[in-house]
Amino acid sequence: MSYEKEFLKDFEAWVNNQIAINEMAMDVSRKVIEEDKDERAADAFIRYESKLDAYRYLQEKFANYHDGKSFHDMPDSLFGERHY
Repeated sequence: MSYEKEFLKDFEAWVNNQIAINEMAMDVSRKVIEEDKDERAADAFIRYESKLDAYRYLQEKFANYHDGKSFHDMPDSLFGERHY
């Protein structure tokens, strides 16, 4: 496997790992918010959510790569969806 392909494979695995970590951290933060009403947990939740959005964006770029699309192509799943 070429250096570039190995790098992309490792980077994609890292992004997927970061998504799992941030989803877990968001769940824990949400529980702390609900149980303790801790402002710091609310701030942490927002930070984890922002990171998760960025990692999901990168994940969509990897999907473009695997589908043979350009980096700048819009993901097929983007149209008609709203994310809040």
